[in-house]
Amino acid sequence: MIILALCIVPAYAQNGTVSIEYRGAGGYYVGDSIIFDGKNTIGNTTVIKITGPGLPAEGVPPYNLTDAPGTGNTVVTDASGTWSFYWDSSRAVGTENLDTARYTFTVFDMSNPQDTASSSVYLRGPEFYVTMSPNPAALNDYVQLVGKVETASDTMEINVMDISGNKVHTYNSPVSAGGYFQYGFHVDMPPGLYTVTINSPSIPEGLTKTLTVSAANPNATIAETASTTTITVPGANTTGISVTPQVTPNVSPYNGTLVVSSIPAGASVYLDSVVVGKTPLTLNTVKPGSHTVEIKSSGYLPVSIDIVVSEDKPTEIAPELVKAPFGLPLSPLTVIAGCLGAMVLVLAERRRKQQP
Repeated sequence: MIILALCIVPAYAQNGTVSIEYRGAGGYYVGDSIIFDGKNTIGNTTVIKITGPGLPAEGVPPYNLTDAPGTGNTVVTDASGTWSFYWDSSRAVGTENLDTARYTFTVFDMSNPQDTASSSVYLRGPEFYVTMSPNPAALNDYVQLVGKVETASDTMEINVMDISGNKVHTYNSPVSAGGYFQYGFHVDMPPGLYTVTINSPSIPEGLTKTLTVSAANPNATIAETASTTTITVPGANTTGISVTPQVTPNVSPYNGTLVVSSIPAGASVYLDSVVVGKTPLTLNTVKPGSHTVEIKSSGYLPVSIDIVVSEDKPTEIAPELVKAPFGLPLSPLTVIAGCLGAMVLVLAERRRKQQP
């Protein structure tokens, strides 16, 4: 049986009868609702403000964390001197300024601001974050998204939309048992600003990133140039004859080339779910078209990248792997297998001891 205790945390002003209390376990997520109430027998209007990490020391209104420092939200006090304030933090402006930390809520009478009372609440931001690099990106770059989601989720949906809101690409990234994910996609969009959204059915609100795409660096394009070689013909009066050798590609015109490297090297490479070698790796017989490359290395988060292989130039990807955090939870099958294995060892040891 789980017993939920009612915790009342009061705080009183040094002068006068101004008080504040809240009911709960003492810790809330950003987005939760908290009910504050108390007494104010000095006047009929109570003011409440919040301060703490990321907020002005003078305090700001709980419903507008970007408002002028020193201001607060007003609460009507009834004839008995009782006031109540319902704070739905999901509706507050500027909650992105809140960290996972302890915050102080202070109340005072509007006509007598010197009489105050305060109480602290531990607020915790949901562990949902994503980093995107490179940004800005150029055409033909591979953008990597690395993040973590605290809420249970198997898949993250990634949408790339242009400035008009049209969906350009949709990707799906697997999420590890610990909530970590890493995904890369090929930049094949025209230069401009793009919105990248990362969300999941288990998350009320997803994250939004802005990706800037610039024109491809002309110095980074692959161009085939022919070189001039000077050779000497025996018996000829001329000192040399300049000829242009014929460049013979070592790749079939019906195949494409895929070059895969990673930091660190030695990671296993899977092409369309089939292992093809370890990094650094060059494949000269890849069928042109869309493929999925997965790069896996022990102790690092796996990388999944959608690519498009063409016949005219090699396709190169070189992700930097992200170390997997320690303490990732084991899957249920792993735990069960470990328990069964331990039981087998114990039974075998008992039988050995019972033998004469």
